[in-house]
Amino acid sequence: MGVSRAIAYIDLGALEENLAIARSRLAAGVKMLCVVKADAYGHGAIEVSRRLERLNVDYLGVASVEEGIQLRVAGIKTPILVMSGPFPWDALEPAVMNDLSLVFYDVKTLKRIGEESPSLTRPVRAHIKIDTGMGRLGFSVADMAFVGQSLKNMGNVACEGLMSHFSASETRDDYGLKQVALFREAQAALIAAGIRPKIAHMANSGAIINYPDAHFDMVRAGIGLYGSHPSIELAQTFPIKQVMKFVSRVALVRDVPAGYSLSYGRTFITSRNTKVAYVPVGYADGYPRALSNKAFVLIKQRKCSIVGTVCMDWILVDITDINGVDVADEVVLLGRDGGQAVTADELARYAGTIPYEILCKISKRVPRVYV
Repeated sequence: MGVSRAIAYIDLGALEENLAIARSRLAAGVKMLCVVKADAYGHGAIEVSRRLERLNVDYLGVASVEEGIQLRVAGIKTPILVMSGPFPWDALEPAVMNDLSLVFYDVKTLKRIGEESPSLTRPVRAHIKIDTGMGRLGFSVADMAFVGQSLKNMGNVACEGLMSHFSASETRDDYGLKQVALFREAQAALIAAGIRPKIAHMANSGAIINYPDAHFDMVRAGIGLYGSHPSIELAQTFPIKQVMKFVSRVALVRDVPAGYSLSYGRTFITSRNTKVAYVPVGYADGYPRALSNKAFVLIKQRKCSIVGTVCMDWILVDITDINGVDVADEVVLLGRDGGQAVTADELARYAGTIPYEILCKISKRVPRVYV
């Protein structure tokens, strides 16, 4: 591990396998957008994007113009969609100059691009977003006549795509089906207004499995690429692999008596003579404090409980029932060790959150090593 207290190993082979599984669910001709926003969910956007580009994905998805420019500077040539649009507005020209496609989702921004796009030296590639029930960003179906007329009057704007977003795709239900129907209605209304986008897209990782009728021209694979399931129900039907293995090592082993207080706040008092391993990783590395006294790590292919409060730089682990644990032994915080595994899905349940947050929070002070 060199001088690093913890390392995140990124298995690009597992990423490739997960992509193949997602692609196997698609009909011929359906395009694939791979979401690499938030530094590829903590996995490293540049290296992940380079591998995805070699695998000929059709688009990469980022949250901001800044993220898109970082990929262009790194030499990524694959089409990039900025899913949060040109915000702040000063980012419009850099986005266009770096050949980024942009999502537009409100009337005011659309009017402004109509005013400013003629001064740009390259055309704006627009994806129009419809709010079909997410309640976050997007035009309504009733806006389509205005959107169509506006786009027809913009000579320097090409309507490349039409998109929406499921509010919940973990299971197939009436609300999701209503969203699909509204999207089709918006698509028909925009075509009737004289605009026919080349790419319609709505399905995310969960919808790739649960809503094949929403695959349209392209799907957007996100959390599934990195080996976590949108819901526990999909674990059997979506056999993907964890891409990240987050590890540290034992720094100290101590024997403490029964009745001994461990870590901040005295949240754990030993009930027996206890052997404790001290591991130099904590919430500053992205190991959530909410896992205190709940989660486990793997040492010598055995599950070992976290005891006491997770500190900024340390966790304490009960190794009483494991023989031979010593300084420098590997500690798996996330990932596999032999036949055992700690998944982001499990850690999310212990922490009361979602696997997206677990992965995104692995901090920059943990180096990524690509294997």
